[in-house]
Parts: sequence; structure tokens; C-alpha cells
Amino acid sequence: MAETSAKYSAPALDKGLDILELLAESSRPLTMGQIAERLSRSKGEIFRMLVALERRRYIMRDEASDGFLIGNRLFEMAMKAPPTRNLIQTAMPHISAVAHVLDQSCHLAVLSDTQIVVIARVEAPGELGFAVRLGYRRRVDHSTSGRVLAAFASSADRQRLISKLADAHPDFDAADFGARIERVVTQGHEHGPSRTVRGVTDISAPIIGETGWAVAALTVPFILRDGAQAGLEDAIAMVAGEAAAVSAEMAVGMPGLASD
Repeated sequence: MAETSAKYSAPALDKGLDILELLAESSRPLTMGQIAERLSRSKGEIFRMLVALERRRYIMRDEASDGFLIGNRLFEMAMKAPPTRNLIQTAMPHISAVAHVLDQSCHLAVLSDTQIVVIARVEAPGELGFAVRLGYRRRVDHSTSGRVLAAFASSADRQRLISKLADAHPDFDAADFGARIERVVTQGHEHGPSRTVRGVTDISAPIIGETGWAVAALTVPFILRDGAQAGLEDAIAMVAGEAAAVSAEMAVGMPGLASD
């Protein structure tokens, strides 16, 4: 087997994939020197690969630091994959309905390793609202969407996620996280103050695939405004109801999405 692997090796491809994986896992831009050091390669070995990846939009340059970041190309490709595309197509009418009835922004998030990533969104139709960008990422335990996705994952997937979080983040509190997601299971949804924006209450509910586990979370960063027709309880009920409606449609048409 080792001989076969060596015979059909593709060093250039391996080098490019190593760079992409490194940048995907980095929380900040990395310079060519930093990339070379972390991959135990010379700058000369990776220079042409960086140029090619940047030209194809797989990576992009951060002007402030002159470092490299993962680009949008991989995200765009992932969105075109049939399972994700079908999920978005099924959910979008419901996301739009939530946004327009509540006059709030609404987005769809899925798991990506130990983070959530936003794969679809509709902004609030009014003059005032708070929305997150497509491709936005946040640690699972730091987001309402993440806790919902963990709560409605299979026991095995949940344990793998908790182990990854514990390995990757010294500040991760497994006991607190476990208690919080158990409460989410009991409630059937999650809502609470945003960790990043004051005055925003995040509301999230699971979209369940035909496997019986969550494939996505439908989320509203809720802002209570004077004169608004829909209050917080109305918003919670609608988010939960529309997530359930998407789940019902998904149950007849699409298998669950595997997380990274």
C-alpha cells in the first residue's frame, strides 16, 4: 500500500492542500514566511503555489499585514454541492418569510469542524437591522446557532465536537457547554443575549434532516424596536415554527448533511 501511495503521489497538490488547510485553521492572516515555517518548507517551495492559489481566488492577501487568508472560492464551491444547494433552496422561502414578518434579519448556519458558518441570509427589510455576512464563522460554544446544532446532533457527533473543542481551546468549559445544550434540547430552541453585540437577542432553532439530526440552524439576531409589531416571544415562536416547516420538507427530500 505504501508503495502504491508513493507511486501515485502528487507533491504539488499536497503542497497546495497543506497551505489551504493551514489557512483555514488560522484565526489570522499568515505571511509567506509564517506559512513556510509552519509547513517546514522553504519560501521558494511555496512561492509559486501561493501565487497560483491567489490567482484562482482560493486565498487572498490581507493588505494590512501582507499575509494570506482563505478566500471565497472554496465557500462558493461548497455552496454549489447538491446537499447544501438543496438545503438553501428549501430554506430560503422560510428565511425570507421570517425576515419580512418580523422585520429582522435571518440566516442559516451549519457546522464546520468546531465552528458555525453562515451559508444563507436575508437582511431586515426595514431601515434598521443587524445582519451577519455570508461565510461568517464563530466558535460553536460561542454562538446560539452552534449550541442548537450541538444539541440536536447525534450523541457520537456531539462527543466528537466536544473533544475537538477541548483540544483546540484551553478556555472551553465542557461542563457548562453540556449543561447549556441539554437545556436547548428541553426547550427545542435557544435564545439569549448576543456575546458580540449589545441589545441583540439571538434566537435559533434546528432544521432536522431525514436522519433525525440537525443539518442547520435557523437564526435571527433580534433587535427590539419601539413600535415593532412582533415582540421577542412572537419571534421565538416564528423561528421555531419556520425551522420545523423546513424540517418537514427536508424529511421527504434530502439526507442529513455531514459536518466537517
